[in-house]
Amino acid sequence: MKYSPPTQQEIAEVEATVGYPLPAELIALYAERGNGGFGPDYGLLGLASGHVTDQGDTALSIYCAFSQADPEDPSWAWPKNLLPILHVGCAIQYCIDLAAPDNPVIQFDPNGFGPGDNWQGAFSIASPELGPWLGGL
Repeated sequence: MKYSPPTQQEIAEVEATVGYPLPAELIALYAERGNGGFGPDYGLLGLASGHVTDQGDTALSIYCAFSQADPEDPSWAWPKNLLPILHVGCAIQYCIDLAAPDNPVIQFDPNGFGPGDNWQGAFSIASPELGPWLGGL
């Protein structure tokens, strides 16, 4: 299914919630190909509408869920600058670092981590730059 591109209002909503501007190359890709559903695995997520996971989540809804405190794990804190944009299964997400130059793509793999663990080990660099990574989609 091809989704309509995200609206300027939708882009502004995501940027306001996350607190960072979305990279121009990401906005251009969504404008050209639609609001998610293309790319590897289960496809890029829609921003605040469009393509969703099997659980009905968009990039923004996953970001908001991950950003909440976990009463079972006081050490849990989602990095405010990471926007999930690709769910690949088994709880693994690919995220864009919106605060860093070149917007690296970060893989978040929570498998093997739990309450009290150092969550830094769940994050790794999948690509040092967003542009080349997007080019592979």
